[in-house]
Amino acid sequence: MKSLKQLDLRTQRRIAWGLLILAMIIYTVAMGLESVLRYMTFKATAFDLGNMDQVIWNTIHGRPFQFTNQAIDWYGPPNRLAVHVEPILLPISLLYLLYADPRTLLIFQTLVLVAGAPAVFLISRRYLPSWPILATVMSAAYLLSPALLGLNIFDFHPDSLATPLFLYAILALSNRRYIWFLVLCFFACTCKEDMPLAVAMFGVLLIWKYRLPRLGLVLLVGGTIWTYIAFRVVIPHFYTGVLANNFWYRYETLGNTPAAAVANLLLHPWLLFTNVLTLDRVYYIFSLMRSSGFLCLLAPEWLLPALPKLASNILSDNPPNYSGIYHYNAAIIPFVMLAAIHGTRRLILIWQGWSKEEIRRDELELLTGRPAPDTERRPYPAEWIPSGVRNQARRGWGFLARLFSKVKPALSRITLPIWRKSRLQWQSFSARMYPFTKKVSAYRLQWVVCVWLVFTMVLNFFIITPQLNSFWVDHLPGAREQQIQQLIDMIPPDASVSASDDLNPHVSERQYLQVFPEYCLDVTCNQTVQYLLVDLDDPTLGNRAYAITELNSLSCQYRLLKGASDVRLYIRIDDAQKSKCSA
Repeated sequence: MKSLKQLDLRTQRRIAWGLLILAMIIYTVAMGLESVLRYMTFKATAFDLGNMDQVIWNTIHGRPFQFTNQAIDWYGPPNRLAVHVEPILLPISLLYLLYADPRTLLIFQTLVLVAGAPAVFLISRRYLPSWPILATVMSAAYLLSPALLGLNIFDFHPDSLATPLFLYAILALSNRRYIWFLVLCFFACTCKEDMPLAVAMFGVLLIWKYRLPRLGLVLLVGGTIWTYIAFRVVIPHFYTGVLANNFWYRYETLGNTPAAAVANLLLHPWLLFTNVLTLDRVYYIFSLMRSSGFLCLLAPEWLLPALPKLASNILSDNPPNYSGIYHYNAAIIPFVMLAAIHGTRRLILIWQGWSKEEIRRDELELLTGRPAPDTERRPYPAEWIPSGVRNQARRGWGFLARLFSKVKPALSRITLPIWRKSRLQWQSFSARMYPFTKKVSAYRLQWVVCVWLVFTMVLNFFIITPQLNSFWVDHLPGAREQQIQQLIDMIPPDASVSASDDLNPHVSERQYLQVFPEYCLDVTCNQTVQYLLVDLDDPTLGNRAYAITELNSLSCQYRLLKGASDVRLYIRIDDAQKSKCSA
């Protein structure tokens, strides 16, 4: 039987594609089934599957972005746009023309996330053309990263769509498909109000690494304007609550307002070490890097677009933000994978430089920027790069190159001695590495990278298991689920309902909905819901005694209709019965 090294590149590609398709099928079946079973066993929650289901159901019924699941609590708004700016919900709502059910959203989210794997594969093939198997392993690292698993399993969130959209935007950019690139970036911005800031930083990356200043400026300016409009125009317009910023509670330890937080960080920089760079937050950063085998650290500049979201997570006082799971990492995952791919490529090419191994023709073509803009023209010492490649690296800067040429003499006088010293140190280190790298070829190094990635995948699984155990299904639907469903079927589809957190997503396709213990439909409580559906053992209610106390306090407004398996269904009594009870 031939070894992989003896197989021609075409055969290796076929094997790689086959393994990728197999991994995608396994992931789709496993995660799709887990997501649906989690809903069917009442482990999905009102925040956020119940919210999203009601918003999308209302949208497709002519009430765009409306929801009452948080209507009179401290969030304030009866409209989703007052909480998050997610225009992507408009096309997503078309799914409910096919089948209006929360499970539609869960399956759709799984399919969207798994669709990012081919993008990772093709980007890896683009920058690591000589070894297709490594592209498959990199795709598997994406699928099994704890951040993606947490994003997939915890309810449905529209920002999860940004993960594959960013990946395909990177792929389109690598293949000079600039129109598609802009379209994909546009749709990524529609996923949530903080995505345009990632796009703006992506623009900086285009100017810096891709040598595309005009396209980069479009993203930088467009993303910044979109961010301003979302935070300063759209959300304040729809927000009716009493708080100036309905999410600033997560950052209040830094200051009462964003301006105060910035001032405190500037005047009291030690807050970074006492309130921000704590052990759990450092471990969160560590876990994100570990998902790609720490290879992203070899090309950290490619993480630039992920910095805004990473900063907002680290600065937050809300533990889920920096837990490493949930949906707060949607804008981080794509660029961790991009940095890991470039880091792997940088490692291999430096290794080839140390061993003075002959560079393959396809790798040399990649270095010269054909067919896509080159982004790593100096991955190893200059004396081992052909002169044609060095000349090619000087082209494409445009007006930035002319601007730099004016200040270059002054910079050279400052940096030249430092650069010469560092270059001599690099050459000395390279000479010491030569005997070792001659024994381990670049081909064997790629095997080592594959084994290392597989090892970190297994390590991630064992480390993240305790955190994900609360999300995984621990039993199949049985008699209890059937009894609860019978109670749900007793509620008319047009009736208003207040349901406990775990039952809420099962009754959320209606115009008026609340999360128990809330039961009012207006601020003055002149209107109340018609039905209460309460799980006495719902963990968000604190304990069973609290749930019973709350229900007893409503005994003059609601009567028990039926109960089953610690779940109670109450119906609102008429005014005459209320008066009699009060008397």
